[in-house]
Amino acid sequence: MAQNKERQIAAQSSLKLVNEWSVSCGKCLTLKELVSISVVLVDYVENGYSNALGERFEKIDEYLATKPTITKK
Repeated sequence: MAQNKERQIAAQSSLKLVNEWSVSCGKCLTLKELVSISVVLVDYVENGYSNALGERFEKIDEYLATKPTITKK
């Protein structure tokens, strides 16, 4: 489905934010994980915070806590 310009900008910004965050925290995200988290952030940008969105963020946090941290050599 085609996205409007505002959603495209939000999606690009969210992808960049998630990627930079994962690098800074040493988490190696798969492409699917990167996109999935970005979708949640776009929902936040478009609709603001809600309890349902908070639950999605909590599930993301719980999942990411199980991923190993990559250390640089």
